[in-house]
Amino acid sequence: MMDIYLIPGLGADKRMYAHQLKVLPHAKVLEHLKPITGQSLTEYALRVAQEIDASKPFALVGTSLGGIISMELSRILKPEKIILIASVKNRVEMPLFIRSMRILNLHRLIPGTGFKRFNTLMVKRLDSRGDSPAAKVIKQMTEDCPPEFIDWAINAIINWHPPVGHRSDIVHIHGTNDLLFPIQKIKNPIAIKNGSHIMNMTMSYEVNKALLEALNEK
Repeated sequence: MMDIYLIPGLGADKRMYAHQLKVLPHAKVLEHLKPITGQSLTEYALRVAQEIDASKPFALVGTSLGGIISMELSRILKPEKIILIASVKNRVEMPLFIRSMRILNLHRLIPGTGFKRFNTLMVKRLDSRGDSPAAKVIKQMTEDCPPEFIDWAINAIINWHPPVGHRSDIVHIHGTNDLLFPIQKIKNPIAIKNGSHIMNMTMSYEVNKALLEALNEK
């Protein structure tokens, strides 16, 4: 039996995977670690790797930031499967505004507390779409996330520059309405029609179906 590890996104925790844990009750969520100032994503992934029992077959499922961490883990460990949800495999798949921040350093003007305020505005937008249960959970997770983790994670993502090339068998589940990482830049996605960046919470049936199919593939 293959162990399954779920890695949450930025400002999120185990609660974001409530729907996935219903169909994968034995999966383990790797909660975010307290960051070390100046630590790169590669260095952070080395710490996360210690939470994984690599002596047995295992799969990594990462959403958004969790997908990026999964990509780094794939260079350290040898997972049987790597499944990304609403994430990116490399810098090429990132939108221009994120890639340009590495040069302009504009993200330094937005501290973790500022990100929390911005996320609150995004939650109100979700409410207007009738996604109130998901919006409530996102707001609670954002409020509970330490600002110092948000500061570190935003800077680490913007400065993420992985080596060219990656495994060809990565499964990438992505929504056609993802506003953070537009699907047009994603190579070989399994497209979820009308799926947003938080589709694992708002369109869990469709996402879980694609996820289970990917896990059950030989």
